[in-house]
Amino acid sequence: MTMHQDPDTQVLAGRAGQDYRERDQQVLARLAAHLYERYAPAVDRATVDRLVAETYAEFDRRATVKSFLATTAGRFAESRIRALAVARGAIESPLPRVLFIDDANAGRSQMAASLTLKHSDGRITARSAGLEPAGSIYEDALTAMDEVGIALHYAFPKPLTADVLEAAQVVITFDCADRVDRLEGKDYRDWGIPNLVGRPLEDVRRARAEIESRVLDLVRELGPESRWAASGPAPSASTTA
Repeated sequence: MTMHQDPDTQVLAGRAGQDYRERDQQVLARLAAHLYERYAPAVDRATVDRLVAETYAEFDRRATVKSFLATTAGRFAESRIRALAVARGAIESPLPRVLFIDDANAGRSQMAASLTLKHSDGRITARSAGLEPAGSIYEDALTAMDEVGIALHYAFPKPLTADVLEAAQVVITFDCADRVDRLEGKDYRDWGIPNLVGRPLEDVRRARAEIESRVLDLVRELGPESRWAASGPAPSASTTA
């Protein structure tokens, strides 16, 4: 019998999995109550519970490290609930809302959202998402952003959800425009910057520079006098969630 087939090992692994899920469910129950209190009446309790449970299940399915699973899932669940409240017009703010989307939300889209926050001084709400989120941010993307003073070490890949897409005003994709739903009233653009997977650090740096150049143009376009700054409700604080 091989090591991975040892029934005692399987039992212990099963118990460990059950233990962390039981602990996490207690955390998530408290989180759901807090989120409902914060966002009611824009979102009902059943919707809050559903989004929290869905988000946790998705992160549990693909996470390789389970230590902070409930906390990570909780952060994204709040982002989804906030986006839903925005889409329903329950939260008002003059900030333009931009969503960056790529395949894995582990490089280009994360870099773009962070650079947008930096160069807009928080005057633009920037989010990012992935069609098939990776398990973590690419190491070379972390390095390249560290070099310009932006730490992405606490960022995490997030799936594209209907509520986050609905809340956006400007949707910028990276070579995946044909796989993103096109909703009425949104400005869709595609930035043809190649995938960073398997590329050397120097290529990642060049991608960062190109993204930054495009972001600077975007920030100028979406300035306080633009049509986006006064075109509807937006979150009251910027975010990369």
